Amino acid sequence: MNIGEWTTRWAQLDPNGPCIQYQDLELTKSAFNKRINRLASGLQHLGVKKGDRVAALMANSNVFLEILFATSKLGIIMVPLNFRLAAAELDYIINDSEPTVLIYSPEFMAVIDELAGKLPSVKTFVCELSGSNPAHLDFESWIADRSDAEPVPDAEVTLDDGQFIMYTSGTTGKPKGAVLTHGNTQWNAINSIHAYPAEKSDIGVCCAPLFHIGALAVSAIPNLYCGAKIIIQRLFDPIGVLKLIEENRATSMFGIPVMFLFMSQMPDFEKTDFSSVKYLLAGGSPCPKPLIDTYLKKGVQFSQGYGMTETAPGITVLMPEEALEKLGSSGKQLFHLAMKIVDLKGNEVSQGETGEILVKGPNVIKEYWRRPEETARNIVDGWLYTGDMGYQDEDRYLYIMDRRKDMYISGGENVYPAEVEDVLMGFPQVADAGVIGIPDEKWGESGMAILVKAPDTNVTEEEIIGMCKQKLAKYKVPKKIAFVDELPRTLTGKILKKELRSRFGQG
Repeated sequence: MNIGEWTTRWAQLDPNGPCIQYQDLELTKSAFNKRINRLASGLQHLGVKKGDRVAALMANSNVFLEILFATSKLGIIMVPLNFRLAAAELDYIINDSEPTVLIYSPEFMAVIDELAGKLPSVKTFVCELSGSNPAHLDFESWIADRSDAEPVPDAEVTLDDGQFIMYTSGTTGKPKGAVLTHGNTQWNAINSIHAYPAEKSDIGVCCAPLFHIGALAVSAIPNLYCGAKIIIQRLFDPIGVLKLIEENRATSMFGIPVMFLFMSQMPDFEKTDFSSVKYLLAGGSPCPKPLIDTYLKKGVQFSQGYGMTETAPGITVLMPEEALEKLGSSGKQLFHLAMKIVDLKGNEVSQGETGEILVKGPNVIKEYWRRPEETARNIVDGWLYTGDMGYQDEDRYLYIMDRRKDMYISGGENVYPAEVEDVLMGFPQVADAGVIGIPDEKWGESGMAILVKAPDTNVTEEEIIGMCKQKLAKYKVPKKIAFVDELPRTLTGKILKKELRSRFGQG
């Protein structure tokens, strides 16, 4: 049974059960599956076969998920594209993955126009809504008269086949495509419902962008796997999400912490009824205590976790009742997953000792798209070298320290910038902080902190360094401070250390 057959099975088992709500559109499981089948028929009519790629540059909608399941039924590989990327960045990804079909939302017509003539593999362009380039297909018109019978792929589609290619953020060098198989998705869904059980009666809100692994594989896919209903918001709107939760009696929502922060800052937050919510799923970075406390006052708890694109994405989960007791932890490893922490020589470290996190399991990718050397360097004997440094406490809860590449060595001592950043963020004069290693003639490397001052605050480099000396070992104290208006961050809120090193790396 491949992933595309999930919607087939639900259409048989619960045909009239609710499945998708998007704006004014309501789809039962049977109606959703029929739309998927019509799309699959359209792709076959275009000559798209198993192993070919179909790219999607899209805002959230039912169509995005229809593409995922239609391609899955046929063994075609979907390539979700980050619509926040510049045309030049999309040019690289599209030409690397070589899709034959590109389906896009009209909001991104300008980017499509800019890429015109630069995408030789793309034979067919399809616009999700009408009003696009007249030379491109209109999605609804294209599938309207297609057969809604179950499609027959040109070759058997198994759990070992690629399902979609998701390109990593590219914080170092060019983005690389992680090839997620049907099996990776299947086992991540199983891990998910082990960690936070979902039922057919549940209602999940999908408002984070579906081109991102968190929104797609933590929110949408597990809910569809267990037969729950999902409510899709096209683009994240904190006021709109509050209304969706209250009016639809939603039971869960996935987001990154800053999304939940924006929601809590809305005037309607205090009067919003959250009584139907079982938990909120947070990923990308740890939830700070003030945010947890804000939602606890509304009777809502967070389930947090740690994951990455290459693990489809689950690695650990921190249950809601543990959020305060194990504040800062990423939780315990998921059920169908092995994890260990090793030193630079590959030997397992002792409890409480920091090392690189390695994971192994059926949700771990087998390869990067057309990058055998990178695959061999990052996946050894089935173990994925995550590049993240962390340790486990006496109860086996994982704490992430930093990225391996961000660690620097000062006077022979390892320094993890995240630890220093946590201290800096504890100062009321600091609104945001990023730390990098810079060359030091005496110590080899030393720390430099790039800070955003809190509003209406006047603080000097000397004052910050002096405060750090009260909180940190001498070798961890930044030797230099720079003040900026804003730190560069990825979509999930991670600081782009590459940009900081490029600008400040020589001190």
